[in-house]
Amino acid sequence: MHIDIWSDVACPWCYLAVRHLRKALTNFPHKNEVTVRLHAYFLQPELTGVDERSEAQYLAETKGMSVAEVNQALEAVSNLGAQEGINFDWENIKVASTSNAHRLICLAREIDVEKDTTKGPDTLELKVHEALARSRFEYGMNLANPESLVALANDFQIDGERVFSALENQEYANEVFSDFQIGVQMGVNAVPVFIFDNAFLVEGAQPVVAFENVLKTAWNHANPDHQI
Repeated sequence: MHIDIWSDVACPWCYLAVRHLRKALTNFPHKNEVTVRLHAYFLQPELTGVDERSEAQYLAETKGMSVAEVNQALEAVSNLGAQEGINFDWENIKVASTSNAHRLICLAREIDVEKDTTKGPDTLELKVHEALARSRFEYGMNLANPESLVALANDFQIDGERVFSALENQEYANEVFSDFQIGVQMGVNAVPVFIFDNAFLVEGAQPVVAFENVLKTAWNHANPDHQI
């Protein structure tokens, strides 16, 4: 079974949702027969470098929302995160382009292919995605900063020179932008979006049990003679 995900590491709902999918996959009996492919999405495609505004200010001024509405939305995410031990630090979040972060995810996927670790909930691609989101939302990392990404990659034994090369390589940039364009052409205008075997679409930060149910449904649909 194959799962495609459109996600942006600047999206707190994506952080929660991909985490929930990984938990659901961990208990799935056929987890070692499931591949998950992350596709880049840009919530703010025009953003380059770092914006000095706070997360709340930035969202209010670019989304046409009041500060009160933004704070209410952030509080809702915080409450969900707190149930899983996630501490969203909205005051210290760096509003920055996620292009480099998406390129690092591409590199992680490439390494998975090299090491034949492309299946299940613990691929390098999925672990790096979660680490990037955690670093942004909980520790205030600037995801546009190459040195910060090298430091994060080092935690996964990814060679720093290879990271710098990926960040400078036009092929990685093209892959990231192509993913974003494909998502837009498909009608993706909010993330996260999950597509199971090109048959079942799931949107938003669904709970673990919802992902467990759709995993079972998608598997049984694709394997009518070996249902679970």
